[in-house]
Amino acid sequence: MSTETPGIWAETRSLITEAVRSVRSAGARLVGLVLATQLVITLVALPVIAWLFREALRASGMHGLDTGAMTWNSGFPLTIALIVVISVLAFWLLSLQFIAIVVVLRWPGESLGMSIRRLGRIARKLGRPRSFSLVLYLFLLLPLSGFGFVSTLTRGIAIPPFISGELAKSPATSIGLSVVLLALALLNLRLSLTVPAFVLTRGGHAARTSWRLTRGVRAVIPLVVSVAAVLVIAAVAASALAAIAILPTILTDAVAPDASPVVAAYSLGAAQVAGFLFGGYATATVTAVLIARLRRSASRVPAGVHLIDDNDPVHTEAGIPGSSTSTRRPARVVLAVALVAALGFGTAAISTMQRLSEYPDTLVLAHRGFSDGGVENTLSGLDAAAKAGADLVEMDVIQTRDGEFIAMHDPKLDRLAGRPEAVKDLTLAELTAITVRDQQGHTDTIPAFRDYVARAAELEIPLLIEIKLGGADTPDHVDRLVAELEAADALQSNIYHSLDAASVTRLKSLRPDLTVGYTMPFAGGGLPDTSADFIVVEEWTATQQMQDAAWNAGLGFMAWTINDESSMREHLRRDTDGIITDHPDTALDARAGMQQETGLADVLLDALHRFVTVV
Repeated sequence: MSTETPGIWAETRSLITEAVRSVRSAGARLVGLVLATQLVITLVALPVIAWLFREALRASGMHGLDTGAMTWNSGFPLTIALIVVISVLAFWLLSLQFIAIVVVLRWPGESLGMSIRRLGRIARKLGRPRSFSLVLYLFLLLPLSGFGFVSTLTRGIAIPPFISGELAKSPATSIGLSVVLLALALLNLRLSLTVPAFVLTRGGHAARTSWRLTRGVRAVIPLVVSVAAVLVIAAVAASALAAIAILPTILTDAVAPDASPVVAAYSLGAAQVAGFLFGGYATATVTAVLIARLRRSASRVPAGVHLIDDNDPVHTEAGIPGSSTSTRRPARVVLAVALVAALGFGTAAISTMQRLSEYPDTLVLAHRGFSDGGVENTLSGLDAAAKAGADLVEMDVIQTRDGEFIAMHDPKLDRLAGRPEAVKDLTLAELTAITVRDQQGHTDTIPAFRDYVARAAELEIPLLIEIKLGGADTPDHVDRLVAELEAADALQSNIYHSLDAASVTRLKSLRPDLTVGYTMPFAGGGLPDTSADFIVVEEWTATQQMQDAAWNAGLGFMAWTINDESSMREHLRRDTDGIITDHPDTALDARAGMQQETGLADVLLDALHRFVTVV
């Protein structure tokens, strides 16, 4: 085994060649493993985890995850215990998935029984304290930086868009976020050999071994280029998959439109299974690259760490390697399972395709106005939103030191005005004299709330008014707000929402006839216990399941802040009641295009982006 690298590019070619050879050698067994793990996670593990999470919330008397209403009670310790159980279960499943891929790639010729015993021996190491570094790597570094393994279990783990989006609105915080993400990416790169080292070495810490073996440019660049090449090929494969999957529907749209929903559904089912396989193969190839890097660095492992080789007496069995077990039967079984899965997903998707084909009437709400035309929560931003054609404008109202109200989101003035004061420390007159500016160079002054409402009435555009808490809130701040809106004859013409559950309850008790929403930055498990008429859920957790639950309970459902065009199209296809976005022009164009569609080809294309993931 070579331990010296003749050159960076020669080493890169060697890593890719060895990885491809390993994946090819694994053959049908790798295909079966990929398909089985993806199906088990999708059809069994995720539903069980979701059920456990709902039970954990119910133990504390909550119907759904509501961070604004969480309180310590007698059931809270049980809730925490169940969440710990969920975390341990997810960690074991994720670890076993990746460990099994390493085992199949490293010892492709051994019998199934031996592979299972080997997997059991390695799995027992997960209970040791040294495996804690694996937890941090799999559940933090890996999903946040996206270098290395991919799993359905970690796909939803990310910095929530409402956090990253807010940080990106200030130069200082934007730079800080970029530095943090870069640091996470570099740390992930240095720890990328952790899983292979955990499986293929004895003694020492896997994370420490990875850190040692990824030191230096000559070690890192071939690894990065090799993995990048795999991901690029997987992305091309995903595009080809989408093109192939959509062709039958294009044909039926032209010659037999009535058949398109069924054809599109089964095309989607087949694409889902193909996506499982392509995604699994991409992960397996990346894993093979990491294994090759580990083996080629055998001479550099830390003292006391031993690389397990083919002749290790603890891990050998008669007839291995070089087993002559036929691969025909596994291949036939895998093919049969894939066909059944495709038919099952396709049958389940028929109603979905029919629902997605309906023309959306989703409301498009401009988030704090339209930042392309003016500073957020200012009259110029309001004018720009109206000019863009937004259905409503979402805006924020906050109370001043003298009990009045301004249109403002931040409780402090540093981001938009470059001043250290907080809103609660200044009067209405002082605040409305302050100039605010954004990163695009727009300037304006902070408007009094009454002036903002009056301008919206002139433009004939309704508002979604968010009641914010800024620290100077009087006990009767909701009552005062209602009185101000009634004096302006604007109470009934607008709708309302708030992150503060008490404000929502007070507003509904004062005026049950008003349309009021409860805003949730994190949601899951079920619906909150609220008197609101609709819920506003942050994009990260604004799932189809939450939307269906809201509708079944008679609640409206809005999502915020939807800025990515693919997310806009998803919510438009789902006919979400409203999407709050910084880019209302893009959302309006997408909605108009959908309302003019004929056939299901475009619908299927959006569904492929939503349901099929390769990388």
